[in-house]
Amino acid sequence: MSIDKVAGMAAASIELVVVHSTGGALTKGTLQWNPSSEWVIPPIPLPEELRIKCGASGEERVIPLCETKAVFFVKKQEGDQAHDEVKFFADVTPEYVWIRVEFADGELLEGRTENSRRLLFDPGIWLQPFDTITNNVLVYIPKSSIIDVHIMGVTDSLRPKAVN
Repeated sequence: MSIDKVAGMAAASIELVVVHSTGGALTKGTLQWNPSSEWVIPPIPLPEELRIKCGASGEERVIPLCETKAVFFVKKQEGDQAHDEVKFFADVTPEYVWIRVEFADGELLEGRTENSRRLLFDPGIWLQPFDTITNNVLVYIPKSSIIDVHIMGVTDSLRPKAVN
């Protein structure tokens, strides 16, 4: 999904939250934060401390972001327990993702990397080029040298399927 402005979105509609803590506690209320209510995805991250005004009590709680599992921006405070969430590929876990990496000098590299949490947490990316004629067999890219990365698709083989 691209970051698009949503016409007429009211600030209150994106502030209603349910905060799930890493310890399992839920906090329901209104997030006291408003970077720009016109964006589908805000252009800045959440602050290190969340200020939540809790429902009917009006109590204000401060929750460190590092203690949260997730912050859900919701339409209403009570969820539908009977709702079965849509998951498009619930029975498929691709082994690799096809990525395009851009460096500060404009160079682009494409290849496959493991579809694992390492892509998010390791300080670099192991990239296996799709071009088997090139001299490069494997490339390690420190994340500090990357200015942009795009996941192009998923693959379970060395080369993506040819498009005819």
